Amino acid sequence: MVEKLALVLVVVGCSAHLDDHDVDGGNRDGNVGGDGSGSDTGVTCANGRTLYLNFEGVTLTTGAPSDAITNRVSWMQNATATVPRYRTNDVNRDGEIVSIINGVKARLAGTPINVVVGRPTSGPYVMIVFGGDQNIVGTIYSYATNEHDCGDPVKSDVGWISDVPSVAIVADLAIGTLGWGLGLNGTNDVNDCMCGWANGCMASAGACTLSASIASTASQSPATTCPNQNPQNELAAFSTGFCQ
Repeated sequence: MVEKLALVLVVVGCSAHLDDHDVDGGNRDGNVGGDGSGSDTGVTCANGRTLYLNFEGVTLTTGAPSDAITNRVSWMQNATATVPRYRTNDVNRDGEIVSIINGVKARLAGTPINVVVGRPTSGPYVMIVFGGDQNIVGTIYSYATNEHDCGDPVKSDVGWISDVPSVAIVADLAIGTLGWGLGLNGTNDVNDCMCGWANGCMASAGACTLSASIASTASQSPATTCPNQNPQNELAAFSTGFCQ
């Protein structure tokens, strides 16, 4: 284990995760558009690609490439996984979900990414599934994981975030999970949304940010270091890249 309150990500193959007991407890929640449907900016991607936050449970199957539309996941070790509703027994569940949605939207403000909590009727869309633990989904990672999709050829990725991490950091995990699926590498800037992804960066408290030009780091697993990302333009990846 690393120093307490550190944000750490380890990779094996092409997937990544945030390890347990190693994150800070800063309040990172935003307060933008809590219903979780529609784009706060009024601008959406021309290709219709959206970000679907799934808090209500889903059955996933293993296969490559990942495909949110068919609930197929490339990074799972189990043949199937029935992911339960996010924090289903938590009496504060509804408020926690609104807080996460607000935080995700706040961090994506200024991008055309449409954040929804109802499954889109058609693709492409990225689905981040919230709920359960690493044993249920079949991964060695306890906080979050996604395929490191260099060049972003897979448009309907499936990421996952467990019940384990503090709600205060889940919005940051969601942005990092999305960025990893867009082919971004980790950074050593403690305020950056890719801090801790496949490196030893320890994230600071407060909402993470996206940079137009930032030095990236080689992944702990060199095979999953995406090329031509140093410096990397995270704003372009979340705006122009996401919509291509």
